[in-house]
Amino acid sequence: MTSRALSVVWRLACRLVPAGLLLWAGLAKALDRQASILAVDAYDVLPQVLVRPVATVLPWIEIGVAALLVLGLFVRFAGLATIALAAVFIAGMAQAKARGLAIDCGCFGGGGAGDGVSWWDIARDVPILVAGLYLAWRPAGPLQLDNAFLVEGSEAIDGDDERDQASAAARGR
Repeated sequence: MTSRALSVVWRLACRLVPAGLLLWAGLAKALDRQASILAVDAYDVLPQVLVRPVATVLPWIEIGVAALLVLGLFVRFAGLATIALAAVFIAGMAQAKARGLAIDCGCFGGGGAGDGVSWWDIARDVPILVAGLYLAWRPAGPLQLDNAFLVEGSEAIDGDDERDQASAAARGR
């Protein structure tokens, strides 16, 4: 596989893997609102007045970010949102683990009492955080709707800077 092909695969993986996980998690929570409320409440970090609103809105945020990642639309924003979601999830699970809370992580539905958050639950979100960092740092890539909205010369469309510079030089820029 050429380095260009690997770059395309890496960029797509950085969008589609977090998108798949966020979509799965968001749909599971949206389809079982009561379990989502139990999961948010079980972490015991929010005032009671915020538990229901957070449990209601969070799944739709996850679904929305997943849709942006799949479509390749507003990729930098979607990357930043992925970072924020992953960081909040990692922090929430880490504090639950540190406090020894016997809860289900609630990541993909379910919630409330459980065996406790595992190191796997926490570690699973680290690559999602890294993918978000990469997308926020280098949002331009192939096979995304953002490309349709980029103004010529404003940003590299496929992220191949050397080729883009050579092409710009050939056009007299």
